[in-house]
Amino acid sequence: MTVARGLVVLAMLAAVGVAVVAVRAETAKAANRVQRLHEVEVELKHRMWSQEMELARLRGPEQIRQRAQAMGLQVVPPARDEKPKKGAIVKPRD
Repeated sequence: MTVARGLVVLAMLAAVGVAVVAVRAETAKAANRVQRLHEVEVELKHRMWSQEMELARLRGPEQIRQRAQAMGLQVVPPARDEKPKKGAIVKPRD
């Protein structure tokens, strides 16, 4: 083997080594980013669940009754034979 061939083989091995190190570094960066995004996802899911729980609490009959009283509305259940029409405005009874 000539000196020139030896140097070419050595340069190719060095280039492959540098490429392997660069690929591993990029893989580590990508894994780190995936981990951070997963943490953000978990935090956002926790916030969403908390807000869903708050929404469920606010939709409860007692909360609706309290808000209606605070607004001065009179809550009257519909008669058994009549159903409220979709989009109808229910006026307080005197």
